[in-house]
Amino acid sequence: MAFANMHHVPSEEMPDLDWRCFFVARLDGAMAGAAGYRILDDTSAKTTLMAVDPACRGYGIGMLLQERRMRTLFEKGIRKLTTNADRPETIRWYQKHFGYRVVGSLKKVHEFGHPDIHEWTTLETDLVEWGKRAAN
Repeated sequence: MAFANMHHVPSEEMPDLDWRCFFVARLDGAMAGAAGYRILDDTSAKTTLMAVDPACRGYGIGMLLQERRMRTLFEKGIRKLTTNADRPETIRWYQKHFGYRVVGSLKKVHEFGHPDIHEWTTLETDLVEWGKRAAN
């Protein structure tokens, strides 16, 4: 995932990843993207790294990864999901398709995501509300 500066794990910003909490998309036998999560308590979780290889974009892989991640967390009893994003188009995508709302910002400690953006936008969504919209 070096294309998204995500090869810097462990780091101050992301000390570890639990690969058991990851979804990997493959296209023609190669890794096309990945999305992870971390459960914080009985009803809340945080997304971890998510990216789709630029050569594989336009196939809906990011949408499928995010839907799978959200559905899995909902089935585990999670109701509040938090994520951090830096690219304006990614923030709009989370808001448009998954009901996220901006709840704050966070200074980047390490260069993940876009190297010219120096803070994360923190977003939250209610998985119950998302599930109702997704069912319609």
